[in-house]
Amino acid sequence: MRVLITPLDWGLGHATRCIPIIRELLGRGCTVFVAGNGDSLLLLKKEFPSLRYFDLPAYDPVYPSGGSMAIKMAFQVPKFLTAIRNEHRTIDSLIQTKKIDLIISDNRYGCWSSRVPSVFITHQLNIQIPRSYEWLSRHVNALHTKLINKFPTCWIPDFPQDHDSLTGELSKPDKSLTSRIVHIGPLSKFDRVTGTTTDYDVVCILSGPEPQRTILEEKVMIQLEGSGLRYLVVRGSYSKEGEALPNTVSFLNSNGLQDVISRSSFVIARSGYSTIMDLVAMRKKAIVIPTPGQTEQEYLAKRWSEKGVLLSMTQDDFNLKKAMDQAAKYSGFENVPQDYTELLRNELDHALTIPTLPPINSK
Repeated sequence: MRVLITPLDWGLGHATRCIPIIRELLGRGCTVFVAGNGDSLLLLKKEFPSLRYFDLPAYDPVYPSGGSMAIKMAFQVPKFLTAIRNEHRTIDSLIQTKKIDLIISDNRYGCWSSRVPSVFITHQLNIQIPRSYEWLSRHVNALHTKLINKFPTCWIPDFPQDHDSLTGELSKPDKSLTSRIVHIGPLSKFDRVTGTTTDYDVVCILSGPEPQRTILEEKVMIQLEGSGLRYLVVRGSYSKEGEALPNTVSFLNSNGLQDVISRSSFVIARSGYSTIMDLVAMRKKAIVIPTPGQTEQEYLAKRWSEKGVLLSMTQDDFNLKKAMDQAAKYSGFENVPQDYTELLRNELDHALTIPTLPPINSK
């Protein structure tokens, strides 16, 4: 079976949550190809250097230094639709030249085909729009649903039961999508590690779009340097090494990152969904700082802070001493299902047996 994986290039989370899928496919003897662009593609090249990689057109989002990210993205929709059309043409060519049998697209709307089974991965069926722009919500979500409906199957990387749901309102589907939805459990590049020593009081994992990544880095570094804590900062800079600073690394592969997190008491990170899934996998306590204006991260941070699971602080109000004093009161993800990997394996069993469709217009 020849499978094409296509992660979105907005941040690294779409790529990291493809790692367990790629591992599972390789373990089944599949030939895996990856198509994408930017740091997310570079990350997977570092994880799986033996795979074949192809470039896709960049969505090239411009992120705000302030205000709502959702609104900034909404006004870039025409540019994104052009990229979607272009990537669909590229995918069509790859299917023919590489004889692809199955496409698994993580949030790349143009990576589908009427000739081979196509799967769309997302945790966000209900895009959060700020209340002051609520009039946009219906239009944005209608377009979102229309694009997902190009795919016969939509995988939600979450638990199927409402009371166990990590995503909450984010993954509530439109009625037209209900029959396409399959829950495959959280996707993390990590395994749970127990019984290790604690070498770090805190590991800070920086990620996300500029300029907000750098703004957070500067704020956190100033406070860490004078804290007396044992710390490590993973800067999340995959495309260049950057300046060497004490107690920092530019990036770590999944094994290296799992190792340092397992040897830490607390994690400081964004509240993106891929980070949430990693914290679930490792059952780690964390201090989460949503990217300003990114409604999805703000929703997740609020949801899990109110449940007493993760301490949430805004970027503007972040205070390391206060955070470390309060974080111990939060439980971390201890009360989640222990074994959920069968959900993904069962769905892959099904996806890998769907017959390839005949070419369009074939007789």
